[in-house]
Order: sequence, then C-alpha cells, then structure tokens
Amino acid sequence: MATVTRKFRDDFDCWAADRLARGEFTEADMADFKDLLRRDLASGPDLLRKGLTVIIAAGVEVPATIDDHEARYRHWADFFDVEAEAIRTLKQKAA
Repeated sequence: MATVTRKFRDDFDCWAADRLARGEFTEADMADFKDLLRRDLASGPDLLRKGLTVIIAAGVEVPATIDDHEARYRHWADFFDVEAEAIRTLKQKAA
C-alpha cells in the first residue's frame, strides 16, 4: 500500500466530494474506485493495465502498463491536482 502526501489526500478528497455531490459516483462506486486506486498505487508491476495497449501519435501501439509505481503515483497526483484546482476555482467564482 502506498503512502500518499497530505496534498494528494486533500486533492483526492476534493475531487471525490465533487463527484459524489454531482451524482457522477455513488458511494459504492467511490469505494470501488478507492480500492482500485490503492491497488494501482501499490509497489510492483502494473497489473491493472496488463495486456492493454495505447496508440501513440505515430500510430504505433505500445503497452499501456506503467510498471514504476512512483510514476503511477505522479500521474494520479497530477490528475487530482488539476481536477481539485478546477473545482476550487469554480467554487470561488460561484461565491
């Protein structure tokens, strides 16, 4: 199990609360997502994307796996950072 920073947790909590409030996730969906995230942030090879590919700009298929768990963490941290910032900005403008 990965240890996350306070910022990661705060950004995730902001994002999760927003998705629940909008009805985009149910409580059960969010519990499933948290479980998936815990597994994805665990050290070791990328088991969630195993066997999947993506097509890069040159039209070439490459494996979708990210076997470096620290890289997976950075991707999730960046995602939640951007999403939480957008949510906070919208809330400030609405106030």
